[in-house]
Amino acid sequence: MKPIDQDSTIRRNYTMLGLLLAVWVLILVALAIFVVPDIYWYSYYSVDYATGFVRRGLAGQLVGLFPHEQYFSALQVLRWLPTASLAFGLALLARAVASGAGHSERRVLLALLTPMLPFGFAYGLYSVRPDLFGATALIVYTVAIQSAGSDRRVVIASAVFGTLTAVLTLMHEAIPFVFGLGVMVSLTVFARARSETALRISALLALGPGMLAAAAIVLLGRRDISGQLCLRIPHGPVNDPLLAHPSFDQVLAGFRFDVDYHDWVCRNILPLFDQNIGDATLFVAHIGAKALLGSTILGVALLALTLQATSHFSGVPFRRMFSLLRARSGWIGIGLGLFLPIFLTGADWTRWWMMITFDIGVSFVLFASGEQEAAQPLKFSMRTICWIGALLVAGLLSAIPGFGIPAPT
Repeated sequence: MKPIDQDSTIRRNYTMLGLLLAVWVLILVALAIFVVPDIYWYSYYSVDYATGFVRRGLAGQLVGLFPHEQYFSALQVLRWLPTASLAFGLALLARAVASGAGHSERRVLLALLTPMLPFGFAYGLYSVRPDLFGATALIVYTVAIQSAGSDRRVVIASAVFGTLTAVLTLMHEAIPFVFGLGVMVSLTVFARARSETALRISALLALGPGMLAAAAIVLLGRRDISGQLCLRIPHGPVNDPLLAHPSFDQVLAGFRFDVDYHDWVCRNILPLFDQNIGDATLFVAHIGAKALLGSTILGVALLALTLQATSHFSGVPFRRMFSLLRARSGWIGIGLGLFLPIFLTGADWTRWWMMITFDIGVSFVLFASGEQEAAQPLKFSMRTICWIGALLVAGLLSAIPGFGIPAPT
C-alpha cells in the first residue's frame, strides 16, 4: 500500500496534468475560432448532387438540411461537426484505455494523453475534413473488435463499419483507402483468436463496400462541370484574414478580411472537380521531390513520436504488437498498399502519414493498455515531462498537410 504522501503526490500530478490538458484544449479552440480561417473547410460542403452524381456530393447535401437563407450558418455548423465527431471517438478510446483492463496509474495517464497524441484533438481541430468521420468510425470499430468475444460479433462489427464507410466515401473518396490499414491492424491484433473464415469475411465486409463506392465515384462521377457547380455557390462575405497578410498584432486584435465565398470557391476549389486521375497525379509530381520528401520526413517523425510516446507512458514496446502484425504481413501489406493511389493523387503527404499513424496508433494505444506493464506505476520524471511537451508541439505540426502545396488565393 502506498504511503499517504505518495498518494497525494500522484493525485497532484494528475490534477496538474488534467489542468494543463484543459488549458491546452482551450487555447487551441480559441485559436481555431479567432485566428484560423474556416473558408477552406466550408468548401467541403459546397458541392451537392443537384448537377448529377459527383464526388463529395453527399457532404454538400447536408447543407440542404438547413433553410436556404441560412447557407453560411449551415457551413459554420458543419465545420465543427467533424471535430466534434473525432472528439467523441477520442473520448471513447480514452475510456477504453483507462478502464478496459483495470485501473492503474499508467492507464489513467495514457488515457489522459491520448487526445494529445499527434492524431488527436489538435489534428481534429485544424484538419477539419469529412475523413474525420471515418476516423471516428475506425475508433469505434477497433474498440468493438477488441471487446468482441465471438466470430459473430466481429463479423457484425465489420459489416456495420463497411456499410458506414461506403456512405462516408460519398463525402470523401479517400476514406476507404486511408482507413483500410486500420481495419487490417485491428483484426490482426484484436481478432487473432477468431477463426480464419470469420477473419476473411470480416475483412471483406469492412473494406468491400467502401471500395465499391470509391469505384462508382471514379467510373460514374461527373467531371468537366465546374462551371455548373459554380452557379450553385451563393455570394456572401467570409472572413479569411490570412489572405491580407496581417501582422501578428493585427491577428491578436481580431483582424478581419472578407472575401466573396462564391468567387473564392469557384477560383480555388471547383477546378479540382474537373481533374481525372492522370491530372491529379501530374499535380502531385509538380509539387517536386524536395517538398514531398520534406512532407514525408515530418510524417514519419510524427509516426515515430506517437509510437515512442505511447510505449513510454504504457511501458509496452511497440515491437510486441509489431510481432503480431508480422504474423499477417500480407494483410498489413494490403492495408499499406491502399495508400499508394492516395499518395499518387494527393499532394498532402504529411496528412497521409498522419492517417498511417492513426491506423496504427489507435490499435497500439488500446493494445498497450491491456498489457501487464500498463498495470505498473509510472513516476513523473523529467523524461516524462519532456514527452508531454513534445506531444503538445507535435499536435500542432500534425495539422500541416504537406509542403509545397499552392495556397488558395
